[in-house]
Parts: sequence; structure tokens; C-alpha cells
Amino acid sequence: MSIHIQNISKSFTSFKREAGLKGAFQSFINRKYETFHALQNINLDVDSGEIVGILGENGAGKTTLIKLMVGLLYPTDGSIHIDGYTPWKRKNEFLKQISVVMGQKNQLWWDIPASESFLLNQKIYEIPQAEYKKTLEELVQLLNVEDKLNVQVRRLSLGERMKMEIIAALLHKPKFILLDEPTIGLDVISQSKIREFIKFYNEEHNSTFLLTSHYMNDIQALCDRVFVIHKGHGLYDGNFNALVNKIKPQKKLIFEFPHAPAEDMIVSLQQEFEFNLIRNVVTAELPDKQLTKLLGSLFKLDDPVTFSVEELPVEDTMRTFFSNPEKFL
Repeated sequence: MSIHIQNISKSFTSFKREAGLKGAFQSFINRKYETFHALQNINLDVDSGEIVGILGENGAGKTTLIKLMVGLLYPTDGSIHIDGYTPWKRKNEFLKQISVVMGQKNQLWWDIPASESFLLNQKIYEIPQAEYKKTLEELVQLLNVEDKLNVQVRRLSLGERMKMEIIAALLHKPKFILLDEPTIGLDVISQSKIREFIKFYNEEHNSTFLLTSHYMNDIQALCDRVFVIHKGHGLYDGNFNALVNKIKPQKKLIFEFPHAPAEDMIVSLQQEFEFNLIRNVVTAELPDKQLTKLLGSLFKLDDPVTFSVEELPVEDTMRTFFSNPEKFL
């Protein structure tokens, strides 16, 4: 499903009062309202089969945008068209082609096995029995939860529950899937399994995915393209790795000498390169060209016991970015 979002804005109005009896009385006589602009003039186009990451801090407007795209909210201004459908008109033909998975909200009934909730979804989406059985078997095998189908949802681990949530969301084979923090709170193995499944499902069915996550490993593993929202405004739309390199183009070098190098040689190198030497180990964070040049100079001093060149953690890079995003864009 292709998505076309044009100049979307969403504002919320609420009344404000001071705490206590005095504040309640004053608000009764003279109620004061304030307007919060959750989204302002958002533009985004997504082609069928893309996996696009939506990034932003808490309160940036990511979940509001998702709710607009599935028709749970009306916009204050602008338009959204998803394969020709307007989401907030809530047409059955449109609803049968979309699905939402929210890591912090359950759609499964807590006190009954997931298999019972799946049967309910079958009836809601009018899935033929043969197709339902085939799809369920495929999803269950792919996520490796065959032995958990008839266990009460409340008795499942967090990772197992999230897998069941994903199965429930995909039973009707939607063309457009929105994933809001799908790996929140999961261990690294469960996170990896869900990433692998999303990638496989996307390649197999050419479904369009929009993914929000505070785990940058999710974004790095799944999304070539990201859309960044900051305080309700769209800041960046493009390649994720290009954004990371723009924010912090350095890599980390660790170079261990067999013996302590001559001090005058190190002092000479430190006039050209910024690095640290502790005992016999040199560490540096430099752009590619400088790092390669430093590495060549270190090899001339002595052959290393070991050396490595590593990418800097994406989490740290994005933390730097969100502390002051306008600085980098």
C-alpha cells in the first residue's frame, strides 16, 4: 500500500487550572484553555513494500501520526491517502488491509489462550476457514510458538505475548502494518527473532511497514529510510546510515602495542591526531580518512598485538542528535 501524507497537522485543546479548591473555583468562573500542537505540516510519501522507521523523542508526535493513519484521530488540517482511502472514513475495505501492533497495549484477551482471540479475529475479518488455518500455521511456525497457543495470555512471557500480538495482527494478511515499539522490554534474543520475522514477512508479502522504536538496533536492522519528527515537525526524511554518518562520522580504533612506544614518537603523532595512550593501548575516535592515516602511522612504529576498528554505537549517536537536532540538519 502506498501512503501520501500532505500538510498534516493535529492540535489538542485542554483547559488548565491550578491545583486545589481555589484553582477549581477559579477555573469554574473563568476557564482557561491552552492548545497543544502535536503535529504541524507533516509531509510523507511511502511506496508499497517499504519499511520506514519513524524516529523521535517521547512526545514528538509519532503515535499521533500512527493514530491518524489508521483513522483513530481526525486531523486539524491536511490530508492522508492510503491506496486512495481516507483513514478516518473508516471504510471496511480499508480496515481489512491495515493492522497496528503497539508494544505497550494489548489486543489479546488476558484471561484466555491466544488461540481463542485468534478465532475472534477470524470472525471479525471474515477469513475463510481454510485460509485462516493455513495462515495461522505459517505464522505460528515462523515465530516458534506452537506449544504456547493454548496457554492463557497472562501466563506467557513478554516475548511470547508480543509474538502472539503480531500473529493476531497479521492473520488477515494486511498490506499496511504499523508497529509502535514492537520490541519494547524484550530481551535481545526476542528482539532479534521479531526483527528477522518482520524482514521475512515484508519480503514474502511485499507489505508496507511503518516502525517506531527507541531501540536503534531495530531501525538499523530493518529500515534503510527514516522519517524524524521533533516537537511535531518533520525534520529529516532519508537514509538512516547517511543520517548517522552526518551526526557522528567517526569510527573507533583500538591498537595494542607489544611494548610501550617511544614517547617522542607518540608526542609527534598527537600533534596531528587526537588519541589516547594508556599503557600500550591507543584508542581514537576519528573520521575514516584520519583514522586510516593514523593506523598507517602506528603500524610504522611497531606491529600490533591486536587492533580493531569499530562503528560507534548507534544509540549514542542518536542520543547526541536528539539533544539538539537542529544543529545537524
